[in-house]
Amino acid sequence: MKPEFRINQILRPLGWLYGAVSGIRNILYDRGIAKSTSFSIPVISIGNITVGGTGKTPHTEYTATILKDRFRTAVLSRGYGRHTKGFIMSDFHSDSGLIGDEPLQIKQRFPDLDVAVCEDRVTGIRRIIDMCSPDVILLDDAFQHRKVTPSLNILLVNWHRNILDDAMLPAGRMRESAASRRRADIIIVTKCPEDMSRESADALAAALRISPSQQVYFTTLEYGTPYLMTGREQVAALPSGPVLAVTGIASPSLMEAELKRQGHEVTMLTFPDHYRYCKEDIRLIMEQLEGMGPDAFVVTTAKDAARLTDMEIDADLAAKIYVLPVGVRFMRDKDAFDRAVTGHVESFGK
Repeated sequence: MKPEFRINQILRPLGWLYGAVSGIRNILYDRGIAKSTSFSIPVISIGNITVGGTGKTPHTEYTATILKDRFRTAVLSRGYGRHTKGFIMSDFHSDSGLIGDEPLQIKQRFPDLDVAVCEDRVTGIRRIIDMCSPDVILLDDAFQHRKVTPSLNILLVNWHRNILDDAMLPAGRMRESAASRRRADIIIVTKCPEDMSRESADALAAALRISPSQQVYFTTLEYGTPYLMTGREQVAALPSGPVLAVTGIASPSLMEAELKRQGHEVTMLTFPDHYRYCKEDIRLIMEQLEGMGPDAFVVTTAKDAARLTDMEIDADLAAKIYVLPVGVRFMRDKDAFDRAVTGHVESFGK
């Protein structure tokens, strides 16, 4: 797979320095000089070694889906972008300012799931165990957080930005060397194209494996049934008319492509990942929508909706905001992945 992204060659020396610091840190953990904590219950880490854009939350939600009906499942996140600090257990009154947009998105989709946030993962796991007595804990975005030794380590790799071709920050998007993939028990190549050939997939799987025991899977994002942001009422299909796509995510191009595939005329209004919307942004959305005609409406992501619901939005505008949720579909070997995860929880400690 040839790289389809740009690497800033001028910044490569800084990337080498960043990589050296990251490498020394990993050596300290590998040799037991830096302390890492294990736990008496299964702890499944789902994360990456790049800056955003691999689909961590949809994969965390998928993993929760296959576990929650058989085991008491909890999710722990750092709660990036929240206005709070320390350990917080979410409830029905939580908002994105309290726990962050991604944990809120998970809690809204799975109201019965125990979802907590804590920047100190060790403290967070201990608090969840004391409060909820879960059978398994999912760590969202924790591959680099080595203070915890997960019982199962899942690494996500973006098909469109292969870690074998990328560079360290700030020249590229890598937070640590591609060699760190050796810590992964399972590697999932995400956002794969529908026309991915078996030959190219097999070649990439072989290149990514460092040990024979590592399993490699391939997924693509799949858009689900849209719903109104207010009230979360599902609709059979989005209305006809021009779409103003409002996103504050790492990779908005995939949603734009999906909306165009559905036949919509799309205008993109993009913000940085985890962007905290303000009153001026709501006015901008209203102005752009009015300029697109009476049939225009807004489409956003579930992660953005978690932040937008914190805002005071005019009822007429709110009635025109639809959410296009995204999930995960395995390109092949779905049952094998499901068995690997559920089997790990069942056999843990035996």
